[in-house]
Amino acid sequence: MAIRYKVNTYTLKNAKTGEVKKSNWVSAKSRDNYRTEDIVNELSGGSPAKKGELLSAFTRIAACIEQKLKEGHNVTIDGYGTFQLTVQIKEGKEDTDFRGESVELKNVVFNANRQAKKRINAAGFERFNEENGNR
Repeated sequence: MAIRYKVNTYTLKNAKTGEVKKSNWVSAKSRDNYRTEDIVNELSGGSPAKKGELLSAFTRIAACIEQKLKEGHNVTIDGYGTFQLTVQIKEGKEDTDFRGESVELKNVVFNANRQAKKRINAAGFERFNEENGNR
């Protein structure tokens, strides 16, 4: 199944010259949100015992990743990518105040590695049509 994408366009008009400039970009259009329960159901083959084992494994892996990030580590899933933290100065703090109390978590990001991107890209792409929800 191909990955759906949407073409987005915006127009800017220069107030001084009146020149109109169009710019396009594409964005991925998700089919749905696939949750842990959905993955467990798919991988378990309907076996309740396997569902329990898989859910337990997912929970433990997620907790371990979170703990290692809290300890200041990056976490790499071999062959797939790396989780890492981004931080920022808290709003209202001086730019020169770089004590621990002045810094906060901005985001946890996942960066897929080159091999994973190549495997996913091989799915191909199809343009999403807003009118009928597909191509």
